[in-house]
Amino acid sequence: MKTKDFTYHLPEELIAQVPLKDRTKSRLLRVNRTAETYTDHTFKELKDFLNKGDVLVLNDSAVIPARLYGIKKDTGAMLEVLLLKPLGLKKYQALVKKARKVDVGTVITIGDGRLEMTCSKVLEEGIREFDLAYEGDFYALLDDLGEMPLPPYIHEKLEEKDRYQTVYAREKGSSAAPTAGLHFTLEFLDELAQKGIIITAITLHVGLGTFRPVKVDDVENTQNA
Repeated sequence: MKTKDFTYHLPEELIAQVPLKDRTKSRLLRVNRTAETYTDHTFKELKDFLNKGDVLVLNDSAVIPARLYGIKKDTGAMLEVLLLKPLGLKKYQALVKKARKVDVGTVITIGDGRLEMTCSKVLEEGIREFDLAYEGDFYALLDDLGEMPLPPYIHEKLEEKDRYQTVYAREKGSSAAPTAGLHFTLEFLDELAQKGIIITAITLHVGLGTFRPVKVDDVENTQNA
């Protein structure tokens, strides 16, 4: 199975840039593998395709405002940082744009010094480890200083942070949304439950992999993927 087998042209004008007011009116493609047919629907119609006793598993990971903009303390150069995952108390792994400018010991200040990130380790492909210095609650600070890390194909500014969050998000930690779940509303989940659909949740944080392209020609070559 080759990566080229999945290549297709998607015109940019067909990529939605702003969310619908009603999440459940998003488009849904139904694939009948037995008949090898494809039919267009709206997400609301998912209820018609599920039966009593079916299990719906939701990823309750919550996106954090992981994109930060700061300056190098020694030179004043602007830098963009994408938080990837916590490594312990006040320690975080992050992807840095123009990372060649960030060596061990480099200090990045964000929000007039409300957050300072000191590089403690240099990894490959622009990834760095940082020691963090701040006061108060870290996630409350991110709400003030950070931006939601939208996919690269979204060019419009997100006006409401909650629209890049599932309605059932609970556990903070993702650098990108588990987007398949963005179309649910609490009301629609209640309708599914009333029909007898069993709804449960797991936590699977979404990280850097969702932004990075597949780098192998053979997707089954897991040793190099």
